[in-house]
Amino acid sequence: RYHALTADREALEEDLRKRGIDPETVKSQQSRNESSIYKRNKRYQEDIAKQNGAQPGADMMAAIGVAKSLGSPVFCVDNDARETFDRMWAEMGTGEKLRYRFSGITDRIGGKKKVDRTQADYYDDEAKYLEEFRKKYPVMTRVLIDERNEAMAKRIAEVAYSHERTVAVVGDGHMNGLIELLPSDIEKRTVRLRDLTDPERLKALKQQYWETNE
Repeated sequence: RYHALTADREALEEDLRKRGIDPETVKSQQSRNESSIYKRNKRYQEDIAKQNGAQPGADMMAAIGVAKSLGSPVFCVDNDARETFDRMWAEMGTGEKLRYRFSGITDRIGGKKKVDRTQADYYDDEAKYLEEFRKKYPVMTRVLIDERNEAMAKRIAEVAYSHERTVAVVGDGHMNGLIELLPSDIEKRTVRLRDLTDPERLKALKQQYWETNE
């Protein structure tokens, strides 16, 4: 999974060959094992990312790249994406599935403008936004946010207790939930997405973390 996240295809294939596994066979099996809804979601994420000049998982790949350059160990703390998404879809009711599909259509039509508007609404009042999202998508919120937060908080704590310093890179929508779930004896500092995208916030962030001895 590490090589897959870093898009290091040659290293991944070499690792498989050392285990006596044919890389082409693995690719074929993975494709067959992916549900149609999971494949559709992958294409949706790729399309949205392309419209915004990015690629899915770029934040994680950047984090792993920095860790590699520093010689720091990398731990994957999230649940398996395919299993999680397939379980969410299986537990969803018809109404929630229809709302999800319709949202995907409007996202493609709205493109970057809708993404920017959604981010603005989220930052205006995170609690209100998540509350409304939970009412609209109760199963999605439980499976993709709540349950993943619990699993990630547990794994992050395990890593934090065994290392002097730990950096956890997670989606912005998980931040508040993880902070609440992590043990109180773990010192926490947070950097939000808006801190990285706003020039003034980023400048203050650099002064706080990189230009001091703290």
